[in-house]
Amino acid sequence: MNIQFFDFFAGLGLFLLAMEQLETGLKNVAGKGFKRFLARNTNNVVKAILSGTFATAILQSSSVVTLMLLALVGSGTMALQNAVGVILGSNLGTTFTGWVVTWVGFKMNFTLFVIPGIAVGALGQVFLKKRGRLHAFAQLLFSFSLLFMGLDLMKDSVSQLTTTLDLGFLSGYPLVVFFVFGFIATGIIQSSSAMMMITLTALHSQIIDFSSGAALVIGADLGTTLTAAIGALKGNVNARRVALAHFLYNLCVDLVALVLLVPLVNLIQQIAPDDPLTSLVLFHSAFNLMGILLFEHFGLFTG
Repeated sequence: MNIQFFDFFAGLGLFLLAMEQLETGLKNVAGKGFKRFLARNTNNVVKAILSGTFATAILQSSSVVTLMLLALVGSGTMALQNAVGVILGSNLGTTFTGWVVTWVGFKMNFTLFVIPGIAVGALGQVFLKKRGRLHAFAQLLFSFSLLFMGLDLMKDSVSQLTTTLDLGFLSGYPLVVFFVFGFIATGIIQSSSAMMMITLTALHSQIIDFSSGAALVIGADLGTTLTAAIGALKGNVNARRVALAHFLYNLCVDLVALVLLVPLVNLIQQIAPDDPLTSLVLFHSAFNLMGILLFEHFGLFTG
């Protein structure tokens, strides 16, 4: 196997590990406060959407927020309708990861900060008091540094693979194939953020075109619902209803986005014609916002 393959999967492994560490660190910093925040600020649809957006942007994981919802609804702390509002906001909030990585990971030289961040973060976790707030912040610093190190590895390896790897077998396939692949791959790796980074890396190296990347992102948006579905298997009826609502909402929005893919892509490329990475993240945010507006327009929040 070509050495670049190992570099790519090493980078992907570091990225996934960093995301897991990041989720753990953020949950330790936030503690039970986020659950109380969600429970208090979801008594109407607008507040539920804004709370879901904010919580997911901070926690960097729609899966973590959705799993919190399963617990809150399952215990009767939150109504199902309010949970749906949080889910809608969570879908929009998860696009924040793409914005951060696009503007920082691809547009800045992060090398000077990665090694010091890993050093301080790792030593902090070793020597600071376990479960303390400073220990959690050290874990966050280590995780962010590891995340960008993984991204750099993926970028470098994919750039080299463009000269050695023949991806011609993908040419000619309809965009729905990229959609299905994004759905399956995200379901396997359990991270739409990681799938987004893989797509951005491939687009950055011109392995795929913008339309194919957009179809992958739509598929990843649906694939991320599988995490909640798995989490709800052992839950009560209300928890399973949350997971089902999450899947059905994403399915409806993603199918609409897939049908309208060509005009949406044309519109986004007119807004940011010279920056495909920004355009792809903008596309991700735009179709999730479109879903919220469609559900609001047709009154499906209260139906």
